[in-house]
Amino acid sequence: MIHYLFRHNKDYSRFNIIKHLLKDVTCKNDIFILLPFSKNQFLKHFLKRDRIVNDFFISNYDTYVYDRRKIGKYNPRAWWKYVQDWVNFRFSKYLLSDTQAHFEYWQSLFGPFKGHHFVLPVLADTSIYYPLTTPLDHERKHILFYGSFIPLHGIDVILKAFSLLEHEGVVFRATIIGNGQTYPKMKALFDSLQLQNVDMKGEFIPEEALANEIRRSDIVLGIFGNSVKAHSVVPNKAYQALACQKALITMKSATLNEFFGENDMLTCNNTPEALAEAIRTLISNDVLLKAYQTNGYRTFQKLTEQTKQRFQTFIEGIDRTLSHSRSIDTRIK
Repeated sequence: MIHYLFRHNKDYSRFNIIKHLLKDVTCKNDIFILLPFSKNQFLKHFLKRDRIVNDFFISNYDTYVYDRRKIGKYNPRAWWKYVQDWVNFRFSKYLLSDTQAHFEYWQSLFGPFKGHHFVLPVLADTSIYYPLTTPLDHERKHILFYGSFIPLHGIDVILKAFSLLEHEGVVFRATIIGNGQTYPKMKALFDSLQLQNVDMKGEFIPEEALANEIRRSDIVLGIFGNSVKAHSVVPNKAYQALACQKALITMKSATLNEFFGENDMLTCNNTPEALAEAIRTLISNDVLLKAYQTNGYRTFQKLTEQTKQRFQTFIEGIDRTLSHSRSIDTRIK
């Protein structure tokens, strides 16, 4: 039987996607899926670690020290987060990551992993993120960015790109949804640029409303940050945009090649000039815009189905290993 370990059973998309992928799997043995954001649960259930599939997903140490830069690496809080991550990473027998690149980065932080590793891409909850049934017909193309305003996102690049487009007289409308760590700084930049075609109110909205905003947009923006993590992940928003059959623009990254081809989304360097050029290209070319929407959605669907089959096979293999071990133990006794 599959059990789930978590600190708080919140409505995280990663939780729901994993549960959905495994809902048809029946195991003879008890297998525990350690959901992300629950590092202490691994310590609590340490003696069960040979039965735990640890969805490492993010490194708390990397997030606080390098990605968001909230604490220095010599801060005692950083030491504790490192120990938590190190124990979770080095002592897990089965580990999930969202990309191979992210996994390799964790190895550079915590040392080589000697267990069994499975890449489980982020994907999207298709009960929430799905395409419109009727096409949009906007006089001005709608561009959407949403996020929690962390350095990973590179929102300064996005705002400066919008400013360049406005100064060139490009016709568009943009919405930026969200709030978080960098919002005060980005709001000051937004105000200084005096953007006329961009709406940014610093609001969070429910996930269902967010999905509707995606469906009402023509183009969705991904991430444009400079951190190691930014180059090691494919973020939620990328999959959610593709699931809604939207054209995605995000920064160039070798990590994208793990799952997608050059025809699935438009990529560019993480500079305002390069992003402005990419947006301008899609605004002016409806045929290309439609091609990215179609190709990205088709690849997302294929990736989702392949991942489901591979993940179920991975879990079933663990179940067989446990049954084999029990059989050996019984014969020895």
